[in-house]
Amino acid sequence: MANDLNTYLSSKTIFDKISDMTRIVDPVKKQVINYKDNEGVISSKPCFDFWEKNKICDNCISMRAYNDDTTYVKLEYKGEKTYMITAVPYDLPDRRVVVEILKDITNSMFLDSGVGSGTEVTGVHALIDAMNKLAFVDALTGLYNRRYILEKLPVDLVNATLSSQNVSLIMADIDHFKNVNDTYGHMAGDHTLKVVAETLSSCLKRGSDWAARFGGEEFLICMPGSDLEMASSMAEIMRQALEKQVIRYEDKEFGLTCSFGVYCTSSPETEHPEEMIKSADEKLYLAKKNGRNRVEY
Repeated sequence: MANDLNTYLSSKTIFDKISDMTRIVDPVKKQVINYKDNEGVISSKPCFDFWEKNKICDNCISMRAYNDDTTYVKLEYKGEKTYMITAVPYDLPDRRVVVEILKDITNSMFLDSGVGSGTEVTGVHALIDAMNKLAFVDALTGLYNRRYILEKLPVDLVNATLSSQNVSLIMADIDHFKNVNDTYGHMAGDHTLKVVAETLSSCLKRGSDWAARFGGEEFLICMPGSDLEMASSMAEIMRQALEKQVIRYEDKEFGLTCSFGVYCTSSPETEHPEEMIKSADEKLYLAKKNGRNRVEY
């Protein structure tokens, strides 16, 4: 199967005209795989190193292609060059990989908005950043969205396995949020979600930690490398910060509380992201059942 893939990648066809570079990646482990003599050799550099931004790509379409088993396309840039990337999932006998087809379109890009080859490079790249951000950021709160959770959490679990560390999840839910909408209106409810998001984010001090809107009035906080004690302490800090928060919207003032569920895995190599989320959600349900405005772990 690997030889078939090599033949596909090395064939001299019209494919050469639509690709400047083709590589095979494992987007979960962030590895580039070079096949020779039917054997996969892992590159010493991670796949995101090519973009020279010194960080994992937030909007990783190869991860999306891997998860959804379908092809995705996006624009990205490196230095002053702009690339079109096509990510194609491909199942080998022992794993799924993604074939990334990269094409330099710096001098052949035309956009109806008027942004194209005649525009300053920084303007094009700002547009690409904005489009990529739309893919993984919740429009209302500015936190990461659910798609980001499903793409980033598996990567954090792999990294935790390699470094023999834990991964902790915190699930937070606003108590009686329906009452806010019913009493003060849905615009006040939207404002409340923004305040909660800002408060949760302000509590996080480590660069590896991240927060996302899971859905509705529920939020997820991921803390790679933290144990249960550290994560539950953070949840308590967040709970107290929100309990002290005064929500001001137009001429209205009101308070709120949140309930928290915390889960930590000590064996990330055996964990599945959805199971971790379910475990944290079960702790959150317990916090609700035991009176709300509390942390359960």
